[in-house]
Amino acid sequence: MSNSFAAPLSPEVHAVDSNSGLFRHLVECSPSALLLLNQQGEILLINAAAEVLFGYPRRQLLGAKVEILIPERLRAAHPALRQAFLSNPSARPMGVGRELNGRRSDGTEFPLEIGLTPIDAAEGQLVLASVIDISRIRQAEQRFRHIVESSPNAMLVIDQQRNITFINRKAEEVFGYDRQDLIGKPLEILLPERYRAQHPAMVAGFHRSPSTRPMGAERALFARRSDGVEIPVEIGLNPIEGLDGGATLACIIDISERKRVENDLRRSNADLEQFAYVASHDLQEPLRMVANFTELLSQRYQGQLDAKADKYLHFANDGAKRMQRLVADLLQYSRVGSQGKPKVRTAMQKVVEGVLHLLEAPLQHCDARVDVGVLPSLTVDEGQMRQLFQNLIGNAIKFRSETPLHLRIEAQPIDETSWQFSVSDNGIGLDTAFADKVFQMFQRLHELGRYEGSGIGLAIAKRIVERHGGRIWVDSALGAGATFHFTLRA
Repeated sequence: MSNSFAAPLSPEVHAVDSNSGLFRHLVECSPSALLLLNQQGEILLINAAAEVLFGYPRRQLLGAKVEILIPERLRAAHPALRQAFLSNPSARPMGVGRELNGRRSDGTEFPLEIGLTPIDAAEGQLVLASVIDISRIRQAEQRFRHIVESSPNAMLVIDQQRNITFINRKAEEVFGYDRQDLIGKPLEILLPERYRAQHPAMVAGFHRSPSTRPMGAERALFARRSDGVEIPVEIGLNPIEGLDGGATLACIIDISERKRVENDLRRSNADLEQFAYVASHDLQEPLRMVANFTELLSQRYQGQLDAKADKYLHFANDGAKRMQRLVADLLQYSRVGSQGKPKVRTAMQKVVEGVLHLLEAPLQHCDARVDVGVLPSLTVDEGQMRQLFQNLIGNAIKFRSETPLHLRIEAQPIDETSWQFSVSDNGIGLDTAFADKVFQMFQRLHELGRYEGSGIGLAIAKRIVERHGGRIWVDSALGAGATFHFTLRA
């Protein structure tokens, strides 16, 4: 191979540069396949990489027409293309122009990219061609397209001019178009008309700082089907360097069904809350009458009947009063969602101080010590925050041990958008096996009558925290007190 390369060069090659030895050395050392052609398309020089790529010994190619390296079906048209280039020669970077294929000595074809560089020589215009086999790139693209095609989500590839270059079957199904109706069209065809004018600027902003954007990371989005119907969607964008000159893969999910289910669930919850409110409210009066009259009977006829009758009247009156408390708590629970107030900037320090003042008597009764850390100001429903702390502090008072109660109320920032609060006590604690159950409706860990309450207080606390976008949990052990943690958005 080296002997072939060292053979005397044609006069045209000498005209390229007087230092032809250096030129030949640079060509031979190139990792890319290089060919030097004259205006007639004859091969004047090739390097070792070109021999390997095309499978020809260089002695067989030197002096041959370059069309020998082109598939037979394309050879007839190639001379005209070559002359068109020579009539207006300019350096052409790799991959510019139509898709090209080469032909090896064994007849196999392969995809390639070509860079052409015109060289002025004494005997005329020469062309240095740099050839790269892109078979692996095409195979990778094919695998990529296969994965995208089989995706359960609608997927599109968009070039930097916002034109659609590929869609999968799911995208055809979601948008109601055949793919031939979308390929080459601007992406705005899939947007409602009211969004189309501003969309190019948004795309330009994405290209200035391209990054993977997860589904639903921004505001609610809408797309437009071929029949003009708008659908709510979530979109994920992923820049793909090197594909179609720098493209973007868009993954689109039609969330129409999810929105329908969410709306149905929202209406169902609202109806349920309204039912609970009305039912609880309407139960108040008859329960009040039962409690009043059983108490009146007990007062008027106590001692006049036998002991069993007195006991039965006591049971009836006690049951009616417990039912009143239960109904009142149910009303509070339903009001968390249905009658919540708008969230405003609120000093949590003042909220806690107000609750401690309200509970001053029971706190003094159990000789309680309360330590309150520095608490932030947050955007919350102030009334519900009072109820939340009242329930948690009241819970600590109710389940205190024989030692004086010690309460600690603290808050720590989680990040710039949320805080974690804790309400700790040294009470009787609870078994960790029941750490989740304590937040369920009517959940009691002790026998009825030992501790007052309906078993709804912590369920109300949980609902308040969740309405504010947070979560609540408890760390505890039997005999070691309990710490209730909850998070709130800033």
